[in-house]
Parts: sequence; C-alpha cells; structure tokens
Amino acid sequence: MNTPQTLDSDAAFDPLDMVESILTEEGLEFERTPEGDLGFALTGDWRTYEMWFSWRPEGECLQLCCSLDVESGAGQPLAADRLAGLYELLCLINSHVWFGHFEVFRDVEVAEGAGAYDVIFRHTVALNPLERASVVASAHMINSAAEAVDRFFPAFDFWFKGVVTPADAFAACLFETVGEA
Repeated sequence: MNTPQTLDSDAAFDPLDMVESILTEEGLEFERTPEGDLGFALTGDWRTYEMWFSWRPEGECLQLCCSLDVESGAGQPLAADRLAGLYELLCLINSHVWFGHFEVFRDVEVAEGAGAYDVIFRHTVALNPLERASVVASAHMINSAAEAVDRFFPAFDFWFKGVVTPADAFAACLFETVGEA
C-alpha cells in the first residue's frame, strides 16, 4: 500500500514549534537542545521532572520522554543484583499504564552499577503524513506522562531505596487517596 506523501510546503513542518506554544501558554520555561529536542521541567507531586519532546521525521512520530531520576538510599547507585527486580517492577507497572511506558535507561558513559541506570517514561504518537500534531494531542501527551510518573514514582523510589520485592514496591502505588491531609 502506498502511503500519501506530505506536500512540499510541509517539508519544514516541525511539531515542536506547536509544543513550544503550549509550554509558553502554560508559563513553562523550555529550551531547544543542540540535537533539536525541546526540553522543559514540570513540577509533579513528588519532584520536578525533566521532560523533553523529540520530533522524528524519519518515523513521523512525536515522542515525549521523562526522566524519573530516582536514587538508591543515601544517594548510592542501584546495585547490579537488583536490576532483575527492577525489570520485574517495570512489567508490573507497565501493565497498568494506558499511554506510554516506563523503561530502564542505561548510561553507557557511566560505569556499570555506579549510577548507570535510570527509569524513563516514554510516550510516542505516530503522525500520518497528512495530519499535523494537534495542540490537544500534545497537551494530552504531557498530561498522561505527568499522571503516570506521579502515580508510579513511589514504586520506583521504594525499589531504588531497597524495598525487598517488586510486588511490595508496586503495592505502594495501588491505593488512591481522597482529599488532602
């Protein structure tokens, strides 16, 4: 099947320009990285999260990532023997995420076991060549990322701080609170 091609006038289309307008309207500071990504910080329930949008024209997709930047107790790196449990926790959590997913990011420039692992939330929207990303769709990406990260951050935080089992860490985010104390 042939996929419709975009018009020549759309060759300069950059959905990140539209995301910039959303962030400006929300009063959030942002910057374009040398790689062309759009980085910003968003304050959540547990901390301020580093987020960034990327436009991948070769795949015609808009991607939003968020670093949880979790640390082990006393700022120690995640022990290598706990990595398998982290993957199990990812499976438990990802089965409850409707939009996007969590994954382990390994920084290859850092020695293994020495802070080399982080948890990233990633959400991607594929755009067909005849449509443009909408303000609503982009805002939905930000909102769904913020909701998922706020909901599941405690589980990752407990795991990195030494909770014994992934199931125990996951249990930390299963309840819903009503009101404020």
